[in-house]
Amino acid sequence: MSAPEKNRTDGSSERGARTERGELRQTLFREVNEQIERLSGEWLMVDRDTVLCECGHPDCLEQIEVSAEEYEAVRLFPTRFLVKPKHVAPEGERVVHETVGYVVVEKLGPGAETAIRSDPRRAPHRDRETVVPEPS
Repeated sequence: MSAPEKNRTDGSSERGARTERGELRQTLFREVNEQIERLSGEWLMVDRDTVLCECGHPDCLEQIEVSAEEYEAVRLFPTRFLVKPKHVAPEGERVVHETVGYVVVEKLGPGAETAIRSDPRRAPHRDRETVVPEPS
């Protein structure tokens, strides 16, 4: 970080660092949820399962109950994340779907680029096929 950036009084560089940490946290929790889904052989046999909130809040460990079909619908888009209501970031996200138990947000701008680059389903090392739900 350059000296002028470090000494800014408007807090923009601090805000940028917080935003970047939040984006990294979101992608990490998405990967954790992918591992939960991958390791849970019963996922497709039960009606609902629990995943972690994928918000950028540093202390959040809240859980979201979601069906396999709903989870897969979110995972079709590398820029979308499952978060608890009221955990939507005011900057850099837009709400694309709301339910009582969770909200689907879509990253915008640089956050979207980070989400796409870190999508575990599109990573070259991914050793399984993406499951795409069939239309109803």
